[in-house]
Parts: sequence; structure tokens; C-alpha cells
Amino acid sequence: MSKFRLLLLLTVLATYVLIVVGANVRATDSGLGCPDWPTCHGQVIPPMREDALTEFSHRFAATIASVLIMASAVAIWRTRRAQPRLVKPAVVAPILLVAQILLGAVTVWLELPPWIVVVHLAVAFTILGLLVWTAVAASPATLPDVPSVRKFQRLAWGGVAAVFLLLMIGAYMRSVNAGFACGGFPGCNGEVAPFGRSPLIDLHLTHRFVAYAVALHVLVMLVRGWKLRSVIPGLTWVLPVLLGTVALQILVGAGAVSSGVPVVLRVLHVAGASAVWAAVLTVASLASLPRRAGNAGGASAEAGPSAATPSSGRSSLGTVVSNYIALTKPGIISLLLVTTLAAMMVAARGMPDLGLVCITLLGGVMSAGAANTFNCYIDRDIDQLMGRTAKRPIPSGLIKPRAALLFGIALGIGSVLVLGLGANWLAAALSVCGFLYYVLVYTCWLKRSTPSNIVLGGAAGAVPPLVGWAAVTGEVSLLAVYLFAVIFLWTPPHFWALALMIRKEYEKAQVPMLPIARGDAETRRQIVVYSIILVGFTLLVAVIREVGVFYMVAAASLGGLFLYHAARVLRDATNKAARGMFRYSILYLALLFLALVIDRWHIA
Repeated sequence: MSKFRLLLLLTVLATYVLIVVGANVRATDSGLGCPDWPTCHGQVIPPMREDALTEFSHRFAATIASVLIMASAVAIWRTRRAQPRLVKPAVVAPILLVAQILLGAVTVWLELPPWIVVVHLAVAFTILGLLVWTAVAASPATLPDVPSVRKFQRLAWGGVAAVFLLLMIGAYMRSVNAGFACGGFPGCNGEVAPFGRSPLIDLHLTHRFVAYAVALHVLVMLVRGWKLRSVIPGLTWVLPVLLGTVALQILVGAGAVSSGVPVVLRVLHVAGASAVWAAVLTVASLASLPRRAGNAGGASAEAGPSAATPSSGRSSLGTVVSNYIALTKPGIISLLLVTTLAAMMVAARGMPDLGLVCITLLGGVMSAGAANTFNCYIDRDIDQLMGRTAKRPIPSGLIKPRAALLFGIALGIGSVLVLGLGANWLAAALSVCGFLYYVLVYTCWLKRSTPSNIVLGGAAGAVPPLVGWAAVTGEVSLLAVYLFAVIFLWTPPHFWALALMIRKEYEKAQVPMLPIARGDAETRRQIVVYSIILVGFTLLVAVIREVGVFYMVAAASLGGLFLYHAARVLRDATNKAARGMFRYSILYLALLFLALVIDRWHIA
């Protein structure tokens, strides 16, 4: 990806985040947290009040997005002025940006009148739309000039118009508090469609029925677009994204009206609406790429994807979705979820609020999935050299690197929003730290440069318990740090056992894992050393008097078996011993955390 297109992508993402942050301001009634403009309570730095900081976060995000929008416009004017498809939106977007800034000021000065709020959001979505169009139009790809593509283009732009109408109805409904008029789903206050009861109920029901119509239109787009995925580049990845965002949006909307429209679901509803808007615009923009001269490829396009590509290369929608899921390495994520949930239960001395658990685990899945997707993207060159990883979606050619990168970015941003808005911002910040450490420190630096990569890189996998603890308590205690340290010390013997099993693959890829750099014998000795340190540390927690007898007995018993497997690896230089160590280490960690959960319940 060129620096120019990366700038455009970052601008789109920053504008999306700005809209979601603005939704949080609105949902928390913090719009007047800073009653003046451009200062906040007459100060450049806002006072340390929640409403002021929330409103100021929107202004800060707006500053970043504004800088990127202006930078994109300048870049287009300097390097792409001969392309009207790029120049026109590059001129319009900064003009709308100025208008949006003035509208923001007027919104504050007039104390949030509904019509100004709706116009403010409409301009925001228009700017986001222009940026999405520009990012897609910067692609050098072209399309065959055939009737099927032209028909789909009209269908896609009809979807854009329908989604924008739905967004505006939703914005107005929210501005006059009609979102609370109907309780329950799919009915309204126990009835199917009680039109005529009140203007607010009528408005709410209108929004619902327009949403049903839009969902049907999008479904038609998905079916017809999937048939053209071999003709229109990009549809293979964006159509599943559009389907997923629409489905999640329906679920969030149904959950919101069924639970009293809580703040977090209000914000997630706007985040989902923005994602649907960006996705449907991407589809329409892809369908509007320049046409090739003549009808090159036209016959195959008219014949459908079966004629354009061999039948062996066709993929069902389910296959594409499963390929994207494979990027996230769900097998690894499952153990991270166990440690996160255990930490939450230990922190709460019981079962935390189920909604908080779901939000935290969802955010954790998205964050870990984003990190693993980035790992697949960065390591795609060595993944194709190892039998264990050669069948991953990128090296096998099932997913293009750029599509994987965009998927990882979307997951990462989504995880921050889910954790920050659904749990708290400390949990979100810790998750971001784990993500950045895994991607930048481990994957980009340690993995290929030092045999200590696993020792130092293990900190990334130890972060989930901190996230879970912070989600429940809003802080990080000494026991939470203990859980972090346990996973940190557990990672080397766990992973080195695997490294012994696939030593030749790492050697072929020239990755300096410990068996490659120091030899198998030294690796086995280090497994024993770290196993002794780990087991000793799990018993040392008694010093802080946060655990009881049950945990100590379980830790000693499980640790004894851990040391047995480590000693077996030292004596038996076979893959069978290493495999036994690797498998037991997974069971060990899960049972150790379970023992701590049960122990804390007993103490409580």
C-alpha cells in the first residue's frame, strides 16, 4: 500500500472514530460539558470533570481528523490533480469541514437544538462518504463496461441513498428522544405496530420500517454483488463486511429497545450505522471505478463468475467468512478468553454482570483477533515456508494481504470502542498496550532478531487478565499483576515445547527460536528452569494472603505434574515428550485459573 493510499485510509478511520466519539458525547449528555467554544470553561485544557473531558475528547478527535482531511486534500492537489475523480471530493471535503466546525460551534452556542444536531451529523456522514469514495477512487483498478456491472452500480447507489435516509431519520429520532418511545422488539410496547398513538411512536416505527426496507435492499445487493465478485475487485472482502455490519446493527438495535436503550448500546448503534454507511459506500464506489476501453473481459463478466474464473477458484460466502476467522487464530484466542473470564470472576469474587462479561470478552476477541491478523500480514513471507502455517489464508492466496490488513485495522478499532464504551477506558487502554506490544515489539522486532523472543514477547499474551480485572474494578491490583506474571512465566516452557516439535520449520524460515539458536539440549534445560520458576511463583502468592488452602493445594498438585512433564522432556529427546508437555501446559493454565476462581468464591 502506497503512502498516499495509507494517508487516505487513516483519514477515513479518523473520521469514523470522530463520529463514534461524537455519539458518545451525545449519549452521555456531555454536549454542554464545554459550554463555550473554542475553549472549554474558558480554558485551553478542560477541567477534570467527566462531562468536560468527554466533550473535549470529541474536539480532540475532530482536530486529528481535520488535520488528516486537509493533508489528504493537499496530497491529492499536489500529486493527483489530473484525476477529476479525486480532485472534486478533495475540494468539497475541506469546505464541508469548515462548515462542520462552524456547525459545531453553533450547536454549543445554541445549546443543542435538534435540527442543528441532525444537520451536524448529516455533514459528518457526507464528509465520511467523500473520504471513502476518494480512498476507493485512488485504486488503479478498472471494470469492464458491461450491463451487469452498470445495473449493480445503480443498485449500489440506491443502497447508499436508502442508508443515508435511514441515518437521517435515526438522527432526528434520537434528537427528539423518540428512541425511548417503543420498548421491545420486534413489537412496540407489547403491540405489533401501534401507529397513531403519539408522534414519537410514529417516528420510531417509521425508523424501524425504513430499516427493514433498507436491510432487504442490502440483501439484494449482497446476492447480486457476490455473483460479480470476480469482475469488481474488492467485493470479495467488502460484501462480508457489509453483511456483518448490518447483522450486528440489527442485533444492537433490538437489544437497545429491549433493555431501555442504555448508553453503551446507543453509542454502538451509531458506530454500527457509521460502519454500514462506510461499507455500502465502498461497494458503490467499487462499482463506479473507471470502465475499461472497449469490452475487454465483457463476455466473461456477462456470463458470471463461473465464466470469469475456473470453478475451482470459486468460494462460497461461508468459505470467505471462515477464511477471515482463520486470520484471527481462534484456537489461540480461546485460551486468552479463559484467562480473561477467570480474572473477571476472581476480581468480582463471583460472577460479574453478564452484560459486562459479554462486552469484555467480545472486545478481547476483537483485540486478539486484530493482533493475530496483523501477525499473519507481517509474517506472510515466512508463513509460506512452514508447513504449519503455509495453509493460512494469506500465504495460500485465499485472502489478499491488503484485505487482511484492513480487516485487522477494523477489528482493532472496534475492540477499542467496544471495551472503552462497554467496560471502561482503562480496560481499553490495557488492551491497546497488549496489541501494540504483540505487533510492534514481538512480531516486528523480537521474533526475527533474538532467541529471547518468546521470553520477552510473552508479556503480550499476559495482558488479558489485566483487561478483565480492569473491566470489573476500574483499576489494576496486586493480584491482577500476579495473574499477568503467571502467564508471562508460563509462556516460555509452553512455547518452547512447541518449538522443539517444529524445529525444522523454524530453521527453514530462519526464525531464531531457542532450539535453532542454542540447540535442543539447551532448550530442554531452559524448559526445566522456567518450569521451576513458574511453579515456585504460583505458590509465592500465599505471601500476599489473597488466596486460600484450596488454591495452594491445586497449584502444588498441578505444578508437580508440570515439573514431571518438564523433567520428561529433559530425559526424552522425542517429539512425543515435547507434545505431552505442550498439551499439558494448556490444561495446566486453565485449571490453575479455575482453582483460583473457586478459591476466591470460597473465601468470599
